[in-house]
Amino acid sequence: MKSTLLVTVPLALLLAACGSISNAPTPSPLPVVENQAGLSQVWRASVGGKTEFRFQPALAGDRVVVAGSPDRLTALSLDSGASQWQVKLEKPVAGGVGAAEGLIAVGTLKGEIFTYSYDGKALWHAQLSSEIVSPPAVADGVVLVRTVDGKISGLSAVDGALKWQFQRQMPALILRNYAPMTLRGGIALAGLAGGRLVALGAQDGRVLWDSPVAMPKGATELERIADVVSAPDVNGNMVCAAAYQGRVSCFNVLNGSPVWSREVSSYAGVAGNGRLLAVTDSEGNVLGYDRNSGRSLWKQDKLLARSVGSPAMLGGYVAVADYEGYVHVLKPEDGSLVGQLPTDGARIATEPVVFNNKLIVQSQSGDVFALTVK
Repeated sequence: MKSTLLVTVPLALLLAACGSISNAPTPSPLPVVENQAGLSQVWRASVGGKTEFRFQPALAGDRVVVAGSPDRLTALSLDSGASQWQVKLEKPVAGGVGAAEGLIAVGTLKGEIFTYSYDGKALWHAQLSSEIVSPPAVADGVVLVRTVDGKISGLSAVDGALKWQFQRQMPALILRNYAPMTLRGGIALAGLAGGRLVALGAQDGRVLWDSPVAMPKGATELERIADVVSAPDVNGNMVCAAAYQGRVSCFNVLNGSPVWSREVSSYAGVAGNGRLLAVTDSEGNVLGYDRNSGRSLWKQDKLLARSVGSPAMLGGYVAVADYEGYVHVLKPEDGSLVGQLPTDGARIATEPVVFNNKLIVQSQSGDVFALTVK
């Protein structure tokens, strides 16, 4: 039997391999922006030290729960940012946090999953097959955990017992996948290596559909990387996802039938509403498409090469963050910049999340910010 050597590639190394340092694009200067959107800071909190991991916060009732380097789990008031409780994990954390149904879950590089109640009480932990660098998800009494070896496991939310496991054959070379799964109505949507999007039943792991976002192409293994490494975006009956060195594609969420696709390479991700789909491409441009037809609406190129992350929808605006910790707000009609705010100067690498009209961003220096628009 032919064996396959699975190699995960950190994104920074991949981008360096695609061109020498001298040929790397110079980041665009910080654009001068009038704050027409009234973007402002509500609160700021420190939850850990510097890290290269991407820690994504989760909502647990009226609290924001965040992982902090190296081994902290902190609950903050969503209204004020005040610390509600903090626990020290047994092992260093590596992925973001998942929370729902009264349970908080967080993973480690050693493949362990630790769970807590909303008040910080330790519940159970379980051992999985490899490192966990993406946020777990909780739905319908099941904790869904993605590991770097390509497996998605469904664990009982009661005691951590394995209920089901999903796995597809992996390409020889893949990007390290930090992407959270997206849950909608008992369906878990996950982007996979090789450019595919899969819909699983959260209760039993049954494959509901499996559709290609992009098809790998090229002469070398490096050129054929076409992984989906950001969270799928669901609105109504449509789910959209983007692949690195591939496409952005939208599907019917119920059966996986394709609606439209466009040639766009993205390792950051997509977000939108019922009318707009915003995509951050691999060069740092933010692109706007008509969600229903895929028609190109606008392109914002003033953030080129600023390592712009996944967009989020905040009060009708499109929000993105960059490598210097700036949060930028774009007008959804034409992509013009209408707001800008600095945070702590460190990169915001993970996807911003919106809870109760507050944009929550976590920098790689260990600070968490809540922002809002007027």
